[in-house]
Amino acid sequence: MSADTCEMASILLVEDSESDAEWVFDCLEGAGRPYRIEHAPRLADAAARLAKGSPDLILLDLMLPDSAGWETFMELRRRAPRAALVVLSGLGDEALARSAVRQGAQDYLVKGRTPREILLRALDFALERQRGLARLQEAQRRRGTLIAFIGAKGGVGTTTVAVSVAAALARHRSVIIAELESLGCGLAGAFRLRARADAAWSAEIPDGDQVMRQLWKLPSGLRVLPGPAPDREVSPAQAEAIVDALLAAADRVLLDLAPRTSPANRAVLRRADRIVMVLEREPASVTAGCRLLEYLRASCRMEGLVQAVVVNRVALACPLPLEEIERQLQIPVLAVIPPNADLCVQARRSGAPVVFYQPESALSGCLVELAGKLEADLPAAG
Repeated sequence: MSADTCEMASILLVEDSESDAEWVFDCLEGAGRPYRIEHAPRLADAAARLAKGSPDLILLDLMLPDSAGWETFMELRRRAPRAALVVLSGLGDEALARSAVRQGAQDYLVKGRTPREILLRALDFALERQRGLARLQEAQRRRGTLIAFIGAKGGVGTTTVAVSVAAALARHRSVIIAELESLGCGLAGAFRLRARADAAWSAEIPDGDQVMRQLWKLPSGLRVLPGPAPDREVSPAQAEAIVDALLAAADRVLLDLAPRTSPANRAVLRRADRIVMVLEREPASVTAGCRLLEYLRASCRMEGLVQAVVVNRVALACPLPLEEIERQLQIPVLAVIPPNADLCVQARRSGAPVVFYQPESALSGCLVELAGKLEADLPAAG
């Protein structure tokens, strides 16, 4: 196995026959492969699982109680375009299985005639081929880079920082700022945008056109994607599809993420080129930041991509020394934002980022400098 396939690989087995499912589980058990396998006996069960995120590989029986033949393959391919797909074929279905391979399946195996060693080798090769193809497609498709902003806890000023950095970058780049949740005023409040039908958020897997129609374009050239209605939760698959569409349309995509460990947040954080954690210069915020970093390292494999921005929303009598903050977080502090709560409130009321509302202020200068540091660290656009 390659270095890539030594990672824990998730497999979704879509198979209604209990005996055939047991055969697959028996083949994988104790095989020395780092596989995590889930079982869905019907297409509806598979669809519910895929709504939570795509596995690395789908092992698919084309003949299911609620779907049969070519339609089964096409539906799973549509719902999980990035997953490797290996077809499990009966003796009478080989022609259909070969057609599935021509249309993008990595391989097919005949049930009852495939030795364990052949099954394991087929899964290994399918994962390697799909990962290589995904890297090639990503290099061809992806135009932009992704910067995620997330607060150590709520109310630290993450949106103010993200909005101002986006506005500063938009002077020289094609930039989109987006959010996955509408907490508080959010981006709609920051830019005083009217409510709009949330077609991109209501679609199970939104396409690029749906996402582009949802964007607001400001006079500065900055484009904005406010989050969905507060009662709507975004799935990982939705979040990934929306981020894909945004990255294909801009040099820089900035995400203003809610400070929580949701599946959707986890899905997009794993794809970020840079993560900016925003926190205040006081013990509770730093403690929350340490917990968030533990989560990022354990769940998102983001070691080395996270930097901190310290916000002084108000002047503190005894602020924590920066050296102590860096010691506890064990990540670099990229910027320290000076206090100016009144200016932030005035800018929000005007619907303009701080860097546009009062560009000569010390606060604006610091935010523009932060944008420059992030730009210098990122790969070239295009």
